[in-house]
Amino acid sequence: MGWANVTNYFLTNNISGAWIGHFFANMDRWNELPPHLQMLVKVCFEQSHYHRQHWYWGGEADLRVNGPKLKLTSIPDAEWAQVEKAAQTFWDEIAAESEVKAKVVSVFKEYNATMEKAGRPYRYG
Repeated sequence: MGWANVTNYFLTNNISGAWIGHFFANMDRWNELPPHLQMLVKVCFEQSHYHRQHWYWGGEADLRVNGPKLKLTSIPDAEWAQVEKAAQTFWDEIAAESEVKAKVVSVFKEYNATMEKAGRPYRYG
């Protein structure tokens, strides 16, 4: 099943606390699409979410319970803190690129701050 064929482990540490998926479109290009094509793209986005939901709650869970793959593993908290610190630097660099990117990054940061306060299992650290 996809990437599970190249790894036997599932990392329990996470940066965003839970999977959040988004699609971004260049608004100038988006506005050039006729309404029927905009609707088609939106339907594709929604189907992608459905497929991802099926994979995460069906595929991964089934492999962990019934299959030989996706054994849970964790990176120690002190070591994982280095990853999170590097991620903050990365997002600061992205935010500096434009006003729109800064807005998106601020939403991620607000989300992550909430997850940090909520603690495990939403945030490790």
